[in-house]
Amino acid sequence: MKRNVLILARGVVLMAAVMLLIMVAGLILDLSSGLYPLGKLAALNAAEARHLNNALNRNFNQLVAVAFTTVAIAVPLTANMYSLKFLEFFIRDPVNAAVLTLVVFADLNNTWTAYAIKEDFTPVFQLHLSFALVVVCFALLFPYLYYVFRFLHPNTLIERLEAEIVDDLRAAARRPAKAAGYRRSIAEGIEHIANITIRSIDRVDRSTAIESIFSLERVARAYWDVKPKLPPPWFVADPNFFLGFSSAAVDELTASRSWVEMKIFYQLRQIMSAAIPKMHDVISTAAKSLRKLGLEEAVRRDATLREMVVEYFNTFVRLSLQRKDPRSVFIIFDQYRTFAEMLVTKHPALVLEIAYYFEYYGQVARDSQLPVAVEGVAHDLSTLVQRAWETHAPNCEKLLERFLHYDPQAKTPLPGVKKAQALLASYFLLAENPEPADLIRQSFAGLDPAFVHALAEDLLHIKREKYWEINERRINMDYVPDRQREKLREFLDSLQAPPSA
Repeated sequence: MKRNVLILARGVVLMAAVMLLIMVAGLILDLSSGLYPLGKLAALNAAEARHLNNALNRNFNQLVAVAFTTVAIAVPLTANMYSLKFLEFFIRDPVNAAVLTLVVFADLNNTWTAYAIKEDFTPVFQLHLSFALVVVCFALLFPYLYYVFRFLHPNTLIERLEAEIVDDLRAAARRPAKAAGYRRSIAEGIEHIANITIRSIDRVDRSTAIESIFSLERVARAYWDVKPKLPPPWFVADPNFFLGFSSAAVDELTASRSWVEMKIFYQLRQIMSAAIPKMHDVISTAAKSLRKLGLEEAVRRDATLREMVVEYFNTFVRLSLQRKDPRSVFIIFDQYRTFAEMLVTKHPALVLEIAYYFEYYGQVARDSQLPVAVEGVAHDLSTLVQRAWETHAPNCEKLLERFLHYDPQAKTPLPGVKKAQALLASYFLLAENPEPADLIRQSFAGLDPAFVHALAEDLLHIKREKYWEINERRINMDYVPDRQREKLREFLDSLQAPPSA
């Protein structure tokens, strides 16, 4: 907004300078051609004064009509589309207040001048002041309209909401006695940002929806910067902020000092609910924001917040499965797996729990008749296992065991699941670690040889690293580099070799 104010100021100065230059130049030409004395130009009799004042009056009336009509239509319309907070910010904005007050004052001054004109008295100063005001107001008109339209951009509202939340957080740290009032303002501000996102999704306004998610992400980081400085009363969760939660759940937020995080993550959940399956860019952004926030130091140090991030990832997955949107499942699990990979060495127990959720939601996807999602989750779980073995994580063997039991109820294994297992086996062989590869080989026992042959044909002929269609990951999950492909061939050949006598 500071930039918009500077643009307004420069525009007014430029418009005024250009108008005055043109008017003065024309006047000088007329005076020189007519040999009219300059000093006599300022003198006005009563009839001339009334004529000038009437002309100025028409101009002022038009200015007032344009300014207030624009404001009266554009501001409520934008507020209704995105958030009623627009009205509050517009009223409180000093530039809007100053310009509209100036236009009203100029019109009133013109009326006062008309009252002062008499047959034997001409208010010359007031007339010249009215003339100067009409020049200033016309110079203001176009820059101010531009300012209003920039002000009404939804990103401006997001920036103001974010700035207000950050200011309130800092004020709450400085003034503990007023923490309760700041809590309500911050909770409402977070909700307003999420509402802008949801309304943007309804209007298919992709850029505004994504910017709103980024704003929630920045608010979370700003909160963690000041959280250690906030007084104990701040952390008492207000039930009015969580109307859908039970009393026990609200009490737990107070005990864990996590109501703000819950508020922010819950808004991401609301955004996901609105976006699935309509706007996958927004889904990807929300999942990525949850992953990035989950890897912040404030979350890494707090077991409650880590669990909360996992719970919200699970909630996102459940939403996408309920709406039978495999692409959303694919997007969310990409971020979920990346989150788990970053925790695999320092929080192995939590990662093992996440692997169970991968298996669980894979089964839910199968029950929902979403085989593509089942296979995608299998590849993500395989990647997570590989990451654990690469980093020598203490849970690597348990993760492999979990992976080998993925989709155990299937009468006919899905090709994508077995492909993921074969690819992982080729990694172990390349890493000269034959024991886990043998465990994977055992899971292929009893499969139809034709099924295994088809898997080999598919996997060994994939030479393209990127997927042949555009997707969020930009990778072909069945691709392996040349060295690993040789190990994959070795593993697949061992599956098709006749048993030794």
